[in-house]
Amino acid sequence: MIQKTAKDVIESIYKAINNRDIEQAMQWVDDDCLYEDMNFSQPFQGKNEVKHLFQESCDNVPDDLKFIIDEITTEDPLKVGILWHVELDNIPLPNGRGVSFYRISETTGKLIFARDIVEPPLKPGKISFLIIRLVTPLIRIFLKEDSNPQKPQLILSKIFWFLAGTYVYILLLSSPNFLLPGEPVWAIQPETTQEVISESLNFFFILPILNSLGISSMESPVVHPAIEAQFNFAEAWIFMFLPLLLADKRVRDFPKFALWSVSMFLTNVFILPYMAFRFKQPKLETIEEAKKGILERSFGYIGLIVGVIAIVWLFIGRPEFGDINQRIAYFMAQLHSSRVVIAFAVDIFLFAIFQVILMSAIIPRNSPQRPLRFIPFFGLAFWLIL
Repeated sequence: MIQKTAKDVIESIYKAINNRDIEQAMQWVDDDCLYEDMNFSQPFQGKNEVKHLFQESCDNVPDDLKFIIDEITTEDPLKVGILWHVELDNIPLPNGRGVSFYRISETTGKLIFARDIVEPPLKPGKISFLIIRLVTPLIRIFLKEDSNPQKPQLILSKIFWFLAGTYVYILLLSSPNFLLPGEPVWAIQPETTQEVISESLNFFFILPILNSLGISSMESPVVHPAIEAQFNFAEAWIFMFLPLLLADKRVRDFPKFALWSVSMFLTNVFILPYMAFRFKQPKLETIEEAKKGILERSFGYIGLIVGVIAIVWLFIGRPEFGDINQRIAYFMAQLHSSRVVIAFAVDIFLFAIFQVILMSAIIPRNSPQRPLRFIPFFGLAFWLIL
């Protein structure tokens, strides 16, 4: 017969952790405990791994940071669910709430299973519904038994899934200065946020151009021209991908417009998984010449104009920032210190690869326009226009 209920055991563990008494906490952990913390990709199996988790948690937070139990169930002596929050010097932390489930062993009366879910620092709101809509067809196809597509295509699919995971982890989630300089999204600094907002307000150079024409109902934020040029060049390129995605017949019944819409803001967070999903689809036997109309040509002209302006802007935009040598030197310095600049540089590199893949699937082999796929950016713009 167990000496303590699950409620008593968990309250004892929380008290010991708050006192930074790991040994006391471990008295209530079973040798075969499985601890799932949703902040980590893998669960902690066994008493030694759980002890390591507790020790790392205590060593890397301030001594006055405490876990406060708000509510705890009492009906089942072997299982409890709790709501908790974190306080620092008796002040509740923002985004410091969580929910957990615990189960104790019938034989030992100690913690045998745990699952912690922490409040996420980023709250996408209604965007999460859009993400679900984008991901659902990927999961539905990815988890089905394969219809035997060609082996090279499966290999390419796995490569792009790997690239997608690597992209998100390294560029968005990895710790500051661990793999890349700059901050991840969960620790982004106010100045970085302001930089991104300022770049977005200067989208396609609309505000700077209007201000230069004397229309100043809204002032353009001052951003270094090299950074403005890179941002708008990348945005012009992904802008031209919409007609390209719509013309790709290998993927059907997919919300491509929604994919493109979110990619205008998060670029390869979504395009990379799409490319991985694409290579799981049966390869088309024949390629039909894509019919281009007003949509394609308008996207081509707009993308080309913005791209050319971006290049010119790099050289002569905002003359107060010096000559081209000073601008390039600043850009190279940012490339070694700013994760935002690095991310857009990676995006531009990947866009060149995607352009070749998608245009190869759309333009017939005997078409005189087929070589355009190898000309980054401009090849896509001219193909859309011609």
